[in-house]
Amino acid sequence: MTAKFLNQKYIINALSIVLVLGLAFCILPLDHFTFKIGAHYSVQAMLSYLALGLVFMMLKGYRLMYVSFACCAVLCLFLKYTTNSDISPLKLATEKSINVAHFNVSASSDYEMMIDKILNSGADLISLQEVSPDWDGVLQEAITEAYPYSKTVVRFDPFGLAVYSKLPLNNLDTFVCANVPNIIGTVKMEQSDTEICFITSHALPPFYSSDYKRLRNHLHRIADYALEASCPVITIGNYNAVPWSYEIQDFRSVSRLNDSRRGFLPTANGSFSIFQLPSDHIFHSDQLECIHFEDINDPTLGHIGIKGAYQFDPDYSSL
Repeated sequence: MTAKFLNQKYIINALSIVLVLGLAFCILPLDHFTFKIGAHYSVQAMLSYLALGLVFMMLKGYRLMYVSFACCAVLCLFLKYTTNSDISPLKLATEKSINVAHFNVSASSDYEMMIDKILNSGADLISLQEVSPDWDGVLQEAITEAYPYSKTVVRFDPFGLAVYSKLPLNNLDTFVCANVPNIIGTVKMEQSDTEICFITSHALPPFYSSDYKRLRNHLHRIADYALEASCPVITIGNYNAVPWSYEIQDFRSVSRLNDSRRGFLPTANGSFSIFQLPSDHIFHSDQLECIHFEDINDPTLGHIGIKGAYQFDPDYSSL
C-alpha cells in the first residue's frame, strides 16, 4: 500500500519539489534569512537526505530514493568544496611552533572548571570571549602566573575580550567594528625571530537578513588588518558563521587566509555530534601550517572552545 502511494506521479512530483527546495535553502547564497539558516544546517540536511533515501528504498519508492540520494550527493560536494577537506597527514612539529586556543568563558558559571580547561589546554596564546568584570577578576587571579602577558577589554555585554599569553605580547591595539572590540597584536614563537600577528574577535550574531551585511563588514575589517600585516597572521574568534557559509567563504577569499578546521562533520568529545555548529574559527596565512586542530568540549556543557598548533612552513623564505 505504501509503495503504491509513493509511486503515484503527483506524490513523486510534490515530494521531489519539497526535497529540491530544501536543497536550495542550503546551497543558494541568497541574502535572505531563510537561506542563511538553511546553510547553517547543511550537514544535518545532508544526513537527513541520506536517511530519507534509505527510508524510500525500504518502502520501494525508488524515484524518491534517487531524488534524496541526489540531494545528499549535491550537499556532500557543496560541503567538500567549501571547507578545508584536506585529509593528508599532518606534518610533525618543528622546534618552532605555537599553540593557540579560544574559549567562551561564559559557557559555564563554574569558574574553577573553566580555569582548569584553560590551564590544561597547553596553549601558548589564549583568546577569551564574553569577558565580564567578574570573569576579569577571576582570570587575573587564576591564570596570570602561567600567562603573565595579557590584554583585556572588559564589557558588561557579551562582547568583552581578553588575550593571555606565555610569550611576550607586542604592538597591542584594539579596533572597533559595530561597537564590538577586536584585539590585535604580535607574538614570537620560542626560538624564532619572526613575529606572528594575531587578531581575536567576537562578531555579533545575525538574527535578521540585514545582520549578515553587518557581519560581512566586520569580517572585511578583520581581513583588512590581516592583509596589512607585515608578518604571518592568525585570526581567532567566534564569527557566528559556519565554515561553508557565504560569509566565511567571502572572508577567506578576501583575507587569503586558510581554515584550520579540517572537514565539515561536527564533533564533540572526539565523536560525531549532529547538533554542533562550528562557528568559532582559527584562520592562518600561507606562511604557517596548522599541524593540529581540535574542538574543546565538556561532557556536560558541550562545546566551549577550539585549539590549534602552528609551525612555519618549511618553504617560508624568511626563516
